[in-house]
Amino acid sequence: MRRLPTSGGGLETGSGGGVGRWLAGLVPDPVALRALAVEVRGPETVTVGEPARFVVTVRNRLPATVSVTLPTPQVWGWRVDDAPEADERGFEPPEATRPVTFGRRERREFAAVWDGRIRRSDTDGNVWVARPGTHQFTGYFAAEKWEQRGLYDRCEVRVVESR
Repeated sequence: MRRLPTSGGGLETGSGGGVGRWLAGLVPDPVALRALAVEVRGPETVTVGEPARFVVTVRNRLPATVSVTLPTPQVWGWRVDDAPEADERGFEPPEATRPVTFGRRERREFAAVWDGRIRRSDTDGNVWVARPGTHQFTGYFAAEKWEQRGLYDRCEVRVVESR
């Protein structure tokens, strides 16, 4: 079993051997990005304060190696509604490019953990606030214009207070 990273970093460049990587470098990023698909799996219900695991899978659908350059070292990410990593204060990844290679039909899984709370700024500093109700959990591949390119998936999750 592969250990799953719990943040946007930690993804090694893929497999694919010397010739495969060389050929992948000939495919322009926009074409290579169309070969990738994203899927999110997670629980239907999260109880506030109890960590729930969501899995974001990025898959190369082609029988050929593809390589892309990302605009940030972050390879993937997640959001709850419009809050990156459940943080209403926002998140700006560092500006540095990162090449990523996916071998033929390669799949990579990443784990995110959310406990039904959203972080926000308050007069007393930053606080985590319970968010009961129905929310959209989105996992994405961190390419430029990931949403326009369809490099994301969403699942609906209901957050309930503990009894």
